[in-house]
Amino acid sequence: MNIGIIVDNEFHGDPRVYNEAKILYNAGFNVYVLCLNFGKYSDYEEFEGIKIFRISISKKIKDILFGAMLVWPGYNRLWAKHIANFVKDNSIDALHVNDLYMAKSAKKGTKDSLIPISLDLHENYPAAILSFNWANKFPMSLIARPKKWEKVEKDYLSCADRIIVLSETYKSVLLKKFGFLRPDTITIYPNVPDLNELLNYPVEENILDKGTSFLLFYFGAIAERRGIFTTLEALILLHSRKLDVKLLIIGPVDKADTTLMETYFQNEVIRKNVIYYPWKDISLFPSYVLISDACLSPLIKDDQHESGVANKIFQYMLFERPIIVSDCKPQTEIVDKEQCGLFFRSGDAKDLADKIQYLVNNKNLCEEMGRNGKKAVLEKYNTTVFSKNLINLYSSFTKV
Repeated sequence: MNIGIIVDNEFHGDPRVYNEAKILYNAGFNVYVLCLNFGKYSDYEEFEGIKIFRISISKKIKDILFGAMLVWPGYNRLWAKHIANFVKDNSIDALHVNDLYMAKSAKKGTKDSLIPISLDLHENYPAAILSFNWANKFPMSLIARPKKWEKVEKDYLSCADRIIVLSETYKSVLLKKFGFLRPDTITIYPNVPDLNELLNYPVEENILDKGTSFLLFYFGAIAERRGIFTTLEALILLHSRKLDVKLLIIGPVDKADTTLMETYFQNEVIRKNVIYYPWKDISLFPSYVLISDACLSPLIKDDQHESGVANKIFQYMLFERPIIVSDCKPQTEIVDKEQCGLFFRSGDAKDLADKIQYLVNNKNLCEEMGRNGKKAVLEKYNTTVFSKNLINLYSSFTKV
């Protein structure tokens, strides 16, 4: 069976898409990927048995076309044309389409072949775009139309034969919201890690000098919606309590939040106690987790962040560190069930500071929570366990 994967980004750098492609290839399916190329790669590549076809386009033009998707159909037409050729040239039997907004392009691109479409929802996109500062500021808000996505969500979902979601929580939300969906057509595949990949990276024990400080680690995009500014406020509070706490941040700053980030770095406490890198290779991730004392996912609570758990949660847990998370339901369920960390009220810097202080004063508890988290990921939350869900989904198409 030939499975085509559609992703409107570069293939390399998206761990979810990469892990799913590997799972399907290792299960015996022929896997083809159609993605974008912003100039770093060739138009065709065979990588670990996966055949990758790329559409060359500048990142700036892509962003413009994508942002205007609801007012001008250029982006959908571009993708529909390439998907139609991709399906025909590679005799694709089933399509795995990443992200809600790609559903109509996939449906149009497969109208002549009538192959089944699985729509992989990386997020609750109608809720997510309402939290994107770039989409909600004038004049971009007039073009992106963030509020319109909730109105068109049903039409996009109806383009798919199967839907893949991050959690039981989001599956329940969709079933309650849309009566035409059936439980047996929704598959759950969380952002779980590939153990073999992460555990095989070499560890640099002295990757940075934290001194005697209690080191917190945040990994991922930096934006208001991610709770990073709540974290910085908590750090200021902790130093007002005379606690020796530092914060390591690795990740790019959203353009819409650059000014606010720069404002925070004018604060002396932030300048002296935050270690910031805009990017580090994923191979260094274990080294940075292991040098840290606790790891953070301080997401601002909203419908988007109630849809699933970020992959960094499981990655933190794998390397035996306690996690401190905001009270988004999927995150708190992991913490409660696995006893691997603490959670705080979303957006509440004082509550976050209190939880951090509690761990600073209870080093033995940190170790216990870390052990619990690692055990949970090794036994439950990894690609080996959840690969069965994807394999069963595509195996069902061969039986029709």
